[in-house]
Amino acid sequence: MKFWLAYKFRGADLDELKNQLTKLRSLLELKGHEVVTMVEDIQNWDWQSQPKTEVLQAQYRMVKDCDAALCVYTSEDPSEGRGFDVGLFAGMGKPTIMAIHKSLSIPFTEAFYSENPANQQFKFDPIIRFESFEDIVDSL
Repeated sequence: MKFWLAYKFRGADLDELKNQLTKLRSLLELKGHEVVTMVEDIQNWDWQSQPKTEVLQAQYRMVKDCDAALCVYTSEDPSEGRGFDVGLFAGMGKPTIMAIHKSLSIPFTEAFYSENPANQQFKFDPIIRFESFEDIVDSL
């Protein structure tokens, strides 16, 4: 599968986030998946490099080729960006997967993922609870 990898980066330690996203991308690619991220594939790790409208236009072009959105939650802050991604993919009739750290509970956000009709065509659960990124990859 080709995944659009969504995450929260506003307010994050950007070096740590880069390490996390690089690790998750590598694990997914080892299992034969393709991965696209906004910050690496569009912005080349420079969050300030382009106007937001250019970034969104590039995102629209790229998500057409993705099979599903994989949205990672490591804090209870749901973030606008992941909500945007879920709506975009659901509106396109594509599945959305929420990978949420086991220490968190975000029931309202989880409902968005559970209710996406496109998730019914796949055998995996739209909500993945994880302790490590390996748990996410093993669930797909």
